[in-house]
Amino acid sequence: MATSRNSLDPFRAPGPGRVTARLRVALPSPGAARSGRHLRTVLFRYMAAAVVLLALVLLIDPHDPERATPGQQPWRYQRDTVDVEGKGVLNVVARSSIRTTAWMARGSIDRLRDVSRLNLLDLLVGTPTATKVGGWRETNGLALERTTKLAMVLLVGIGVVAKVRGRGWIVMILVLLGLTLLLTKPQTTVRLASAPGLEVPNAMVELYGQLDPARSADGSLPADQTEQALAGDYWQSFVGNPLSRMQTGTPVLTGAEPERRAGLLDGLRGGLTGVNDWAVGRHGWERAFISTTAVAYVVPFSIVIAALAMVATAAQAVLFLLCLAGLVVIPVAVERRHRPACFRYWLLPLLGTVAVLAVSSFAALLAMRLGQAVHATDEYVGLLLAGSIWPISAVIALRLLARRRRRAIPSNGGTAE
Repeated sequence: MATSRNSLDPFRAPGPGRVTARLRVALPSPGAARSGRHLRTVLFRYMAAAVVLLALVLLIDPHDPERATPGQQPWRYQRDTVDVEGKGVLNVVARSSIRTTAWMARGSIDRLRDVSRLNLLDLLVGTPTATKVGGWRETNGLALERTTKLAMVLLVGIGVVAKVRGRGWIVMILVLLGLTLLLTKPQTTVRLASAPGLEVPNAMVELYGQLDPARSADGSLPADQTEQALAGDYWQSFVGNPLSRMQTGTPVLTGAEPERRAGLLDGLRGGLTGVNDWAVGRHGWERAFISTTAVAYVVPFSIVIAALAMVATAAQAVLFLLCLAGLVVIPVAVERRHRPACFRYWLLPLLGTVAVLAVSSFAALLAMRLGQAVHATDEYVGLLLAGSIWPISAVIALRLLARRRRRAIPSNGGTAE
């Protein structure tokens, strides 16, 4: 068989058909791009609906942290008391600023703790509803059992006797089984549906504990206390350290236990005159500076942490609802013509929600650590400025006056008109 010379020439360009085929393989598929846009659109709508739903639920039944974890040992930031003495306008400003700092720091820590210890939609809606359904089932258990058996026999009989084509009747049987499981085991079903929303943030906490340089230096810290240690460092940096410097002029009380802080402060005031001057409020300018810088540091990090925690909470709500919907969606997916819709509106959003929950939880932990690291520099700045705010203010004022005078003199050495 004769062979064409063009087919053996490696330097000859291939035919138009081959070029088209190669370009078709190299370029991204339009269907993949549409799928990505569709996933983002569906996920955004699910998240927005979850935010609205959570807002309505919170308006009806406000969140009570003690109801979620009754009898839990309070963390350090919950036991600490922010109390600053002193009279005068500057001390009032300092006291208000440090209390604002404590309120914002406490709120951001609470939001982050809620993500890893509870599913808000499950707490406010899922568990109470499951309890009511369980009580109703116990009251009407016999009637519910007989009705379920009768419906199952009828569906099987119709499928066998009528020789129904397709899998529609099988789908109906499986849906009936899923709903029966929901009615007979409501607490178990709700608990299993809310479990992924808690496992993902806790897995991110464990991952963060393995990557955190502070924890790597101290391997004795258990992984389940990683978040508590991080919250303690965050609180000490933003509240404990400024509060100690406002009360004593030094960070000596930063590491003290909240229950011992008042006694240690009284002992220092009795032995050191300088500490007593700070405690009674005779350094108003320094106090105002320390508290103002604390507020300036805490605001951006608290907003970022609260926003990420809100995104994670919305993702938890979406994941909880999608897991409950799996009792119906999975049986429906048995029918081949319904699989694309189940894939696009349930499976892909489910995986996307898990990714959003993981990223937002881990990012909130990183933001808290970053805030603690950045604010740690405020300790050294405060030590430099404590007791010397007037000289520094004078230097700044003189520099501003000199700059204004230079601008008033023309560059050619003449007299300004």
